Amino acid sequence: MIAPQPGQWSFSEHKRLASCPHTNSVADFSLPMHISWIVSRKVTRLRDLDNHSVAIIPSNPALSSLKVAWGWAEFSAEDGLGPLSSMYEAGDALVAVGQLDDDGLTILGSGAMVAPGILLTATHVLDEFPREGDGPVFFTFLPGRARAWLPHDVVTASGQDKFDDTRKIVSDLSLVGVTLNSEAHEDFPLNLAAMQVALPLLGERLWAIGFRHHHIEKGAARVTPMVSSGLVTAVYPNGRGKFLASPCVEVNMDALGGMSGGAVVNSEGRVVGIVSTSFEGGPAFITLIWDALRLDVAGAVSDLQTREKVTLQFAASKGLARLFGNIDAKPWGDVVFSLSTAESELLANSLSDEEAEDRLRRLVRDDIDTFVDEFGQEMESAAGDAAMELLEGLSLSKLREMLAVSEIAPELLEPIEGFTVEDFEGVEDPEVISAEKVGTDKLRIDLFFSLHCIIWTVTIPEDCLREHEDEYAGHFMNIDVTDGTASLELVQRIYFRATLAFDGELKEFTDIAFRSAAVRRPRQKT
Repeated sequence: MIAPQPGQWSFSEHKRLASCPHTNSVADFSLPMHISWIVSRKVTRLRDLDNHSVAIIPSNPALSSLKVAWGWAEFSAEDGLGPLSSMYEAGDALVAVGQLDDDGLTILGSGAMVAPGILLTATHVLDEFPREGDGPVFFTFLPGRARAWLPHDVVTASGQDKFDDTRKIVSDLSLVGVTLNSEAHEDFPLNLAAMQVALPLLGERLWAIGFRHHHIEKGAARVTPMVSSGLVTAVYPNGRGKFLASPCVEVNMDALGGMSGGAVVNSEGRVVGIVSTSFEGGPAFITLIWDALRLDVAGAVSDLQTREKVTLQFAASKGLARLFGNIDAKPWGDVVFSLSTAESELLANSLSDEEAEDRLRRLVRDDIDTFVDEFGQEMESAAGDAAMELLEGLSLSKLREMLAVSEIAPELLEPIEGFTVEDFEGVEDPEVISAEKVGTDKLRIDLFFSLHCIIWTVTIPEDCLREHEDEYAGHFMNIDVTDGTASLELVQRIYFRATLAFDGELKEFTDIAFRSAAVRRPRQKT
């Protein structure tokens, strides 16, 4: 996406009462001199802070120095759609997704800022922008002023369509990395949205917050920050068809088009999902934030740039995001979280017959633990032997790829003529991810494990060693030269994910296949 050019853009808040009729077309309503305050429903006059302007500039490094805070507006336990009391009531937690064209600025959707320079929005809102040309510009609002943000990284979860091998299904939840491209306004903290991993229960009240775009008047885009609430009426933990492929819930609430991608919060003011789609008068479908936990995105602040890509969990570990829930990020890339008893029962009762049958075939954790107690040693031995056979059969090009993870320059790896490999410690940290019954006496096992101390011995011509002797000594050990050939040793830790079958009648492990192998990167020097 091409970022919009620096410029000056204006906004004017367009307020209307909750009683104004819903419409999907641009319409002009008479503007009241007062609005209903969402918490108390008492009529309250506002100060004249409705006009906002912002100059779009190159990336502003002052983002890293902004203080962060968390908070959200409080809402009443009443159904209905109505405006927030002001554009800045939720601070930077509430994001407007704008499109700039010859006519000016149009607000196409909404989002939620969950960490400095990281926000959530709906994929279908981003799809409104052409692949070539100007991309989205994001805005957050403060009293009488605004911050502008431009995207530098967008990531969305996708997977294979189980009904069509030629198509992929895409989540409606996207994680977006943005840079601050306006004045920082250091006097105002960066107010962020806290998140909670949860499966909302039937009858639970949720609130959706987003924007409604009206029209452009005298060069200013007129928008209204809106809030709607309703009760959860259905849950779809495995998605609802290919258009809502991610875990989602149905809520008996009305939501306007510009609210798509906006935060959906629970009674504690924590984001549990984003608005995906809605029908006039309701219901609305809310994509839960679950998929966001397995995504990573390029960071924009210094504390989130120690890695090329960061997860929301990493941002939370740095105190730059708040993520509630019992969450465990596994080294093989999966994210596992525990639900409450009520949530677990609702999830089980919400599965289709096919999903429920598949669930019955899977061993529960207690059964897996019992199996490992009895056959774990044999499983480790079979998996370790197969892993070593895999490593011994690597091509030289694949070997160079694995050694390059240890930050060895390509010119040092190119001369490698041969290698041997040795496992010094055996299988470590095995974990059965899942075990599924296949027929009467067989199991299909998904296993993760590591070989903590793999010793590679590579050979190169002596002349190459002499030419870069210091560089080789900085990476390899036990360097030895015999008859014009140099041998060098390197230690790596390698993680494996494999599937294997267990024959209960023969008590044997067979059909071992590796899904992935990954080398642990060396720790960064401080």
